[in-house]
Amino acid sequence: MAMSESFLQMLLAKDPNFLTRLQYLMVQQARVVKAEPLITPQHQARTNYATTVINNPVSAANGAAPMIVGGPNVIGTVTLEDAGPHTTATDPALLSQIATFWTALSGADSAIA
Repeated sequence: MAMSESFLQMLLAKDPNFLTRLQYLMVQQARVVKAEPLITPQHQARTNYATTVINNPVSAANGAAPMIVGGPNVIGTVTLEDAGPHTTATDPALLSQIATFWTALSGADSAIA
């Protein structure tokens, strides 16, 4: 029986090696957000989330992982190997996915009024 995409992606979301990568990349994106112009849409929510990520990357990565693994840069890149789930998504691809979802992860709406 084939494994469903959602099950496979969530295996990756729980993988300690993937979560370590995600922590690192989320902190890198947090630094970018902290330097963005104050006029950036939803800046306050985005920068507050950046502070949360910087102060507790482990918790932030655990919370963000289900959304990140469901992104187009990660779907279709996951296989289950003897050592556990593996993704061929590169760090730049993951960083792009994090940046794309940052506003949503911050809890802000991305709709323009």
